[in-house]
Amino acid sequence: MNEKNTNIIKTFLFLGLLGLMIIPAFQKKFKIFEEEPLKGAIVDPIKPSFSLENWWEGSYQDSVQTYLKETAGFRPSLVKIHNQIHYWFYNVAVANGVIIGNEGYLYEENYIKAYLGRDYVGRTAIQEKVDKMVAISDTLEKLDKSLIILFAPGKASFYPEYIPDRFNPYQKDTTNYETYKKIISKTDLHFLDFHQWFRSMKTTSPYPLMPKTGIHWSKYGEVLAADSLLNYLESICSCKYPNLVIDTVNKSTEMMDTDDDIEDGMNLFFNIPDLEMGYPAIHKETSGTEANLIVSTVADSYFWGVYNWGLSRDYFNQGQFWYYNEQIYQEGEEPINPKDIDVRKEVEKSDVIILLSTDANLYKFAFGFIDQLYEAYYPSK
Repeated sequence: MNEKNTNIIKTFLFLGLLGLMIIPAFQKKFKIFEEEPLKGAIVDPIKPSFSLENWWEGSYQDSVQTYLKETAGFRPSLVKIHNQIHYWFYNVAVANGVIIGNEGYLYEENYIKAYLGRDYVGRTAIQEKVDKMVAISDTLEKLDKSLIILFAPGKASFYPEYIPDRFNPYQKDTTNYETYKKIISKTDLHFLDFHQWFRSMKTTSPYPLMPKTGIHWSKYGEVLAADSLLNYLESICSCKYPNLVIDTVNKSTEMMDTDDDIEDGMNLFFNIPDLEMGYPAIHKETSGTEANLIVSTVADSYFWGVYNWGLSRDYFNQGQFWYYNEQIYQEGEEPINPKDIDVRKEVEKSDVIILLSTDANLYKFAFGFIDQLYEAYYPSK
């Protein structure tokens, strides 16, 4: 190779390296190319402030380095390339707690642990929790109010056949769900076992009740759950609710809402092939003589879907949603921290309290709410 060709190659290499340094800076400043933002629990970085103290400690330099990394030009695309490579070549999800199962089914590890009994809290702890629920239910009944326990399905318990072999899925121990169900069945508690119900419909439902790349019940499944819950409320309160009518069910392999929420959090460049899902179009059919009971729900994220399309607003008389007992949501109101209220007074504003949880959260059921309300009613025990 002569000297002229060598110089040309060096020039191109230099310009290429210069471009790699300059183009991301231009992208950061001017947003030349439109990029889809990353999904999931992404926190916008805050530009660090300078002080002599954090300079001498070295924390300022670390903060600036992190800030520049998280705000670099083309960062979303670079993250997706990185994640896609790990998914393709190593079958690994670069997302907290996400497990890639057989045939591309996605799980969160805590659901697998719950199904296999590896988060079991023991019969004694569960018996104590149920005893408290019975006492609370008895007190609420005297106030003409009701407590309902609702267990939602879980991804691993619904699709155990796709759990990776490294979890030894055939070695199953006693689970929190099984023990809760056994103990609750010996009480008079109002209990809805949608965990079992969904599994019983798995092979007969016209549309999938759980998605392939999401962690929650499907949009079709959550409508079935809401309708069944309304029917149950009618049976225990001798009242009538508006009919929840399914007009049509649209089939699609393009996932909507939470039906691919795990995959969204993985931030991949290319879509994982999905099941054909059913998406119901629904409306409320009223007769003018419906119940006006206030129904509040203490629940995990399995309640978000029905809350977002208006179950609490349209059927539960603006009932509250106590999300993980950390924030209280109510249509048209600012969220409330349960620590800032009198839990007993707040609960007694409702006619019905529902405690809802998927199996992956039963080890901490119902997020401290039971203990707090029990203490409010029985402070000396």
